[in-house]
Amino acid sequence: MRCVSWVGFSRLETGTTMLSRERIIETLLELTDRTGGRSREALLEKLLRNALALAECDGVVVVATQNRQTERLWLRRGQPRCERAPFRGPVSEFVRLLQRHDHPLALADVGADGRMSAEELCPGVEGGPALFVPLRFRENGPAWLAVFRRRGGARFGPEDTALVTMLAAWAAMAVENLRLSESLERLAVTDDLTQVYNYRFLKTALRREIKRAGRFGQVLSLIMLDVDNLKTYNDQHGHLRGSHLLREMAGLLAEQVRSFDLVAKYGGDEFSIILPQTEREGAMVVAQRVRSAIERHAFPLVAAGQITVSLGLALFPSDGSDVTSLIQAADRALYLAKKNGRNRVEVVEARAA
Repeated sequence: MRCVSWVGFSRLETGTTMLSRERIIETLLELTDRTGGRSREALLEKLLRNALALAECDGVVVVATQNRQTERLWLRRGQPRCERAPFRGPVSEFVRLLQRHDHPLALADVGADGRMSAEELCPGVEGGPALFVPLRFRENGPAWLAVFRRRGGARFGPEDTALVTMLAAWAAMAVENLRLSESLERLAVTDDLTQVYNYRFLKTALRREIKRAGRFGQVLSLIMLDVDNLKTYNDQHGHLRGSHLLREMAGLLAEQVRSFDLVAKYGGDEFSIILPQTEREGAMVVAQRVRSAIERHAFPLVAAGQITVSLGLALFPSDGSDVTSLIQAADRALYLAKKNGRNRVEVVEARAA
C-alpha cells in the first residue's frame, strides 16, 4: 500500500474551495477509530458519509471485494442510510483502465461518456461530473470509490482529486488495520492446529455460560473427550499425520453440535464441548452422536473404527458449580470412560445433597 502523502493538504489549502486542515484530520482519524468495535461494513459506510460531505457531491459509490464477493454501496445527499447490493459485473473498459493505471480518473459528464454500466454509476444521480479513485485493498477484485455531482454541477478539480484520493487511501489503510486486528483477535482465542477455540477461551466462555445459567436457573452440560488411539497412530504414521487427524476430528465435532454450542481444544489430544441449556439426557445424546461419528469416520491411513474417542459428561450445577469443579467432574467421567474400555460415554452422577 502506498504511503498517504500530506502534499494533498497543501493542494487543498491553496484551492478556492479550501477545507480546514482540522476538519480533514478529524475525518481521517474518525475513519481509523475502532471505538465501539466498528465492523468493515460500518467503516465503509463512514467512508461514504465523509466523502459525500468533504467532496461536496450529490452521490457516492464504493465497490469492494471480500471473500471473492463484490458488493456495491451507495449514498445520496439527503438519504438517511446507505444502500447495498451485490456487484454482478463484469466491469466496464473504463473501470479496467482505472484499475490498470491505478490513479484517479475524472469525467466532465459521466452520462455523456457512455463507457460505464448502470452498476458503476450512482443510483438516483443524473449524469454529470464524476471522479473515480481506486481502492487498494489486500484482496484482489474490483474496488473503487466514486463521487458524483448532478448534471450542471462543477467539475471535480485537482483539489477534489487530492482530497478524495487521500480519503480512499486512508480508508484502505483503516480496512487493512481492521483485518489485521480481527486476525490477531482470532489467533488469541483459536487453537492454531485445529482452528477451534483454545483452552484460554474455553475457560472464559465456560465462566460466562455458568454465570448466565445461574442467573436464569438453567442447566449446562460439559463434555470432555480424549482420542483413544492417537499414540499408536503417531507411532505408525508420524506426528505430522497425527496433527492432521486432530484437525479433521475438530471439523467432525463441529458438525455434530448446534450453532450456539462451543467446541474447544483442551489439551494435546483432548477436546471440550459446552452445551448451554442442555440436560443430562440431551447431552448424552450429543456425546453418543459424537462418539459414533468418530467411530464411523475413516481417517487417513486407517480404516473406520480404528480411531475412537472416550467421553466424560458433567452437568451444572449438580456436578460442579464453577469452572474448576465442572471441568474436574467431566474429567473424572472421562477417566471412567477410559478405565471401562474406551470408545464410550460415562457420566458422573449428581452428588447426594
